[in-house]
Amino acid sequence: MNSTVAFMGRPTTLGLQSKIIIFAALAFISVVGVSTYIAMLLTRTVVEEEIYLKAVAQARATAHQLVSRRSLEDPAILLRELRQMEKDFAGVQQADVYLHEPEHRLIASTAPPAEHLELDNIPGIEKYNEFERPDEDTVTIETPGGKSWIIGTTIRDHERAIACLNLEISKSQTSRVTRGLVLRNLVLTLASLGLIVLVIHVFFLKRVRGPVKEMVRVMEAAEGGQLNVRARAGSEDEIGALARHLNQMLGRIENFNTELGRRVEEATAELARRNAELARINQELFETQRTLAHSERLAVAGQLAASLAHQIGTPLNSISGHVQLLARRAAKDEALARRLQIIESQIEHIVRTVKQLLSWTHSLELHLETMDLRDVLREAVLLSSPALEHRKIRMRMDLAADVPNIYGDAGYLQQVFLNLINNSMDAMPEGGELKVSVGLNSDGQSLQVDLEDTGHGMSAETLSHIFEPMFTTKRMGTGSGLGLAICDQIVRQHAGTIKVESAEGRGTRFTIILPLDCRPRLEAVAPAAGTVSALP
Repeated sequence: MNSTVAFMGRPTTLGLQSKIIIFAALAFISVVGVSTYIAMLLTRTVVEEEIYLKAVAQARATAHQLVSRRSLEDPAILLRELRQMEKDFAGVQQADVYLHEPEHRLIASTAPPAEHLELDNIPGIEKYNEFERPDEDTVTIETPGGKSWIIGTTIRDHERAIACLNLEISKSQTSRVTRGLVLRNLVLTLASLGLIVLVIHVFFLKRVRGPVKEMVRVMEAAEGGQLNVRARAGSEDEIGALARHLNQMLGRIENFNTELGRRVEEATAELARRNAELARINQELFETQRTLAHSERLAVAGQLAASLAHQIGTPLNSISGHVQLLARRAAKDEALARRLQIIESQIEHIVRTVKQLLSWTHSLELHLETMDLRDVLREAVLLSSPALEHRKIRMRMDLAADVPNIYGDAGYLQQVFLNLINNSMDAMPEGGELKVSVGLNSDGQSLQVDLEDTGHGMSAETLSHIFEPMFTTKRMGTGSGLGLAICDQIVRQHAGTIKVESAEGRGTRFTIILPLDCRPRLEAVAPAAGTVSALP
């Protein structure tokens, strides 16, 4: 059976209930159709037999009445009684009465003479479809085509046959009665069918459709992630067993999902821990590689500085001595004295640069002691104040009141702050503002120092090389490119970090993080960090 039907141009899928009802209805109608046909055949035979017996009885009764009422003596009265009989007994199409004495003749008929019924004059009466003699006074034949019977009954007066009554009885009443009986049976059957459909419908609503809809609701909820819902299993039949098995399956899925979620959370936490550990190891590896690369550059620069100091130190000293002698002799020649002074200043600049390079390439000897970092900042600002005023740079200091003391080398840290202040002054040739702040870091174990200026800033390319040795953006003769590299080295040997944020036209901000006590970290890396001595 096709499970879809067309409804208003759209295919509609039939439900299980509709399919069962349609199947039951078709099966019932088929059975009813076959049984109705068989019942019609059987009923027709019974009805036809019943009508035939009633017709024979009517013929005998009529023959008896005609004798008792003396109707044979008056043809008019006889005809009237025959016509009344036609009205009273349904199915009589014609009635003829023949008188035997003094001669055989027709004395009354309800039909025209051409259609008289006379059995005695019908030759070969035995050849008809049916020839029957219920008794010695009655004979019956079936007309050709089987549409009616012709019943002949002898009319006797005191055992003497005086006349004959011939009746033609139509079989149409048989079909009418049969159709009536079959129709009533069919109506009753269809009513039974409607009742059966109603009972099936109610049964499905109560026992099938309701539980199935409940299970569908539970499965839709489970598809949406609600695994804690359960179906109501009220009956003990197959539908109830299906609901109970569905609940058991959902319970197992829920338990499995809970266990799977727990294991996924554990695996995720373990993966996150390992990722964090891997990130830490990668960061340490990166820092180690950067330190090694920095150390390699320091070693190369140290070798170069030592070679330069050895190669040019002695000639420079000789040149400087001769220049001083020439300066004494040329005291009266101002032009020559000015040139010799320029030569001597440049020689001093070269010597200072070489000494600075040598000091940078050697390990720093830190003298750690407890100190107030705010005092170091104030002293650095005080030393730089003349230059700041000369360059019209406004100084703002934000030093927190509750800053704890730290362990560090005040001299080296002051060198860091002076170097950063000088860089800020170089970045603001037309004046500006420099802000210095210090406070406890968010971790509570270190101090944070910020130096922020309103200078011309730096590009991203410059920022990527800012702490590299020998890198400078200043014009020739105004910077060696070692200042920020030395600052980075000093901060690192204090177990701290230095970062820079800058953008062209928006100023620069240096951030230094120094631990409150750098001794444990320095002891762990003492061989690589240089000489460290702690003062009480």
